[in-house]
Amino acid sequence: MSVELFKNYTQAIANSDWDAVSNMYAEDCISVDPDGTTYEGRVANLENDQKWGAMMSDFNFNYANTVESGNSTVVEMEVTATMTGEMPMPDGSSIPPSGKTHTFKACMIIDWNNGQIKKQRIYADFMSFMAGFDIMPS
Repeated sequence: MSVELFKNYTQAIANSDWDAVSNMYAEDCISVDPDGTTYEGRVANLENDQKWGAMMSDFNFNYANTVESGNSTVVEMEVTATMTGEMPMPDGSSIPPSGKTHTFKACMIIDWNNGQIKKQRIYADFMSFMAGFDIMPS
């Protein structure tokens, strides 16, 4: 069941259905991005997803392996997207869109509570991500 919830979540992101994405998060959810940034609460998590949605388009999620145990889901996937928007940087600057389409590998671990995301951790190879979108040399 939780794998289906995860697929609903990623499809809502691909469709920019932000109401559906918001409803997937518990009010007190916690997420940790690959760079270690922690987002606490539904609003912060939704804003982070919307930031990715503004930066990337044409999302496609290919689920390679999935594991369910109790209220947890682990999903290994490949994500394909096109960088059509600016990438905001921590110092307030931004990297202009490259227009490049790239596929990168990621793994997500999600803990669910009553059909909502309670905690999620995202792991990805950001060196290949940056090189694949021409943000840095390969």
